[in-house]
Amino acid sequence: MNAVLLVDDERDFADLLAERLQARGFEVRTAYDGEEALRLAAGYDVDVAVLDVNLPGMDGLALLRELKLVRPQAEALMLTGQNDLATAVAGMKLGATDYLVKPVPIDRLVEAITRAQDRRQERQEGLRMAETAKMAALGQMAEGVAHEINNPVNVMVSLAGWMDDLVADLAAALKTPPERVSGTLTELSQSATKLHEHGLRVKQLTAKLLCLCHRTSPGSRLDPNTQKSQGLTPEPHMADLGALLKGLLAERAPRMAETHTKALQELALDLPALNVPQASLPGANLGTALGNILDNALDAMPVDGTLSVSTQSEAGEVVIVIEDTGHGISPAHLPRIFEPFFSTKDVGQGTGLGLSVSYGIIKGLGGDILVDSHQGQGTRVTIRLPVAQSLGDAPYLR
Repeated sequence: MNAVLLVDDERDFADLLAERLQARGFEVRTAYDGEEALRLAAGYDVDVAVLDVNLPGMDGLALLRELKLVRPQAEALMLTGQNDLATAVAGMKLGATDYLVKPVPIDRLVEAITRAQDRRQERQEGLRMAETAKMAALGQMAEGVAHEINNPVNVMVSLAGWMDDLVADLAAALKTPPERVSGTLTELSQSATKLHEHGLRVKQLTAKLLCLCHRTSPGSRLDPNTQKSQGLTPEPHMADLGALLKGLLAERAPRMAETHTKALQELALDLPALNVPQASLPGANLGTALGNILDNALDAMPVDGTLSVSTQSEAGEVVIVIEDTGHGISPAHLPRIFEPFFSTKDVGQGTGLGLSVSYGIIKGLGGDILVDSHQGQGTRVTIRLPVAQSLGDAPYLR
């Protein structure tokens, strides 16, 4: 992102500076006082804030202090009309990256903003690496817990089935048992059935936990016996793409209503059903892939955006287009968007795995995914999937 918040009470100066920064590829929002700046920061992403020190009311230092509470990951540059060392030191202590004296040459300002962005990105990557290390440690612990839970649960499930068989044998041997005995046998059978159902539920949960701990590479899959023991069915099924997309959009309707996001749907009525293999791994299915892409589009539009979803059939393929009117993707970041753990979001707001997971799933289904983005205009994601039997031959999710 190149999101810059420019705050200066000299309107003509601020408007001209914003125009010159926009001409150099920055996405600039302008505020003329501290209160307006905080409102903008609360509603929009901010990479770098350029703050005038001598603002009316809330001065630049007070604004910087409040801004760090709203956008702790944002970098800040201080502007002033006089070379005041004390003010510069105070700003640096509050987290300002640089201190510039007006009138600042535009090239000098662009250089300072670029340095601040680089510093922000480096800090984000460092924090993300630390978070990844923490998640890896948690994953190892979760793996051990899952294995320890699986062992007694396997015994429970087996014994529940055995109890049900014993009840059936006893009922058959008694032929016409007394009413009280018959009622007891019925309760025992129902209890064994519930115990078996809940045991299988726990096994499926631990299977998902293990799959989160072991991120597999394309081409790998679970052993069929393991799939069966974990309650996973690898058989293909016919997927109604229109119904799937409508369901995914309906799940996100509350979020879109909250952010005043408009959803446009152009779903072809004559789309062929997709013969999609069931995922061998929990969460590795077409719905997950499309859901991740929809979530990314919504993340790019904090408020008042438009999300467009369209489908069509084209030369043996189904084409899905998901388009947003968000901030777009930087040309420098575009080649890296499918890399695992790459993210421009603040730490804690994303793992950097969403698009890489979507890419792997779609490629595993024999399809393709292309991304076209322009900063300040939005992003268009085009997904192509083969139809009919060809999807049944997909190697990854079969």
